[in-house]
Amino acid sequence: MLVLQDHDLRIIRLEKELADAPKRKQAIDALLDDHRVALAKAKDDLKTHQSEIKQAELDVEGSREKIRKYRGQQIQLKSNQEFRAMETEVAGVEKTIRQLEDRMIEMMETIEAAQKAVKERETALKTEESSVNREIGVIDQRGRDVQAELDQARQARTALALGIETARLQHYERIMKNKREKALVPVEHGACGSCHMKLPPYQVHEARKQTGIVVCEYCGRMLY
Repeated sequence: MLVLQDHDLRIIRLEKELADAPKRKQAIDALLDDHRVALAKAKDDLKTHQSEIKQAELDVEGSREKIRKYRGQQIQLKSNQEFRAMETEVAGVEKTIRQLEDRMIEMMETIEAAQKAVKERETALKTEESSVNREIGVIDQRGRDVQAELDQARQARTALALGIETARLQHYERIMKNKREKALVPVEHGACGSCHMKLPPYQVHEARKQTGIVVCEYCGRMLY
């Protein structure tokens, strides 16, 4: 039964390792979140700047159309005063166009910087992804190794169980299922080897005889 217990504890450990693998992979993949967020922000910033320069281009075209309209109206003007007033309007629009074009030059520099930021974020994400994929690959390989080890341990456990008295085995398995740790513990200096509570002398004596099932009255584990 002690050998069986060693196998069961090994099986429990291996099963836990397999069950924890998805959480470990998820935790590793979460390392990419900061890079993904940074890349998304860089792309959003780039789109915003591109939209701004597109709007500026539309404003410039609108202003030029306004000048063409003013020039067409000038032909119909009858006085020099009206003509000069129209020229003042045209000059104001031309000034606006120059300001917009100057602003567009600044915007182009901003867009270049934003494009560079996007490429840097993409590179950083790709580098981190390579590292994460390697770590996940290690976990996956370990999972395959653990599964093979677990299958072997279960087979060995099944063979061992066949040689144990049914009543003892069933009692042991009930405790193991409930505790998920040692179900069979030694008596040490007159105390339970698990909860360390002092045992009645008769229990110590019965455990030493090993003629029947002896259970700690405090923690419920089997004693030997």
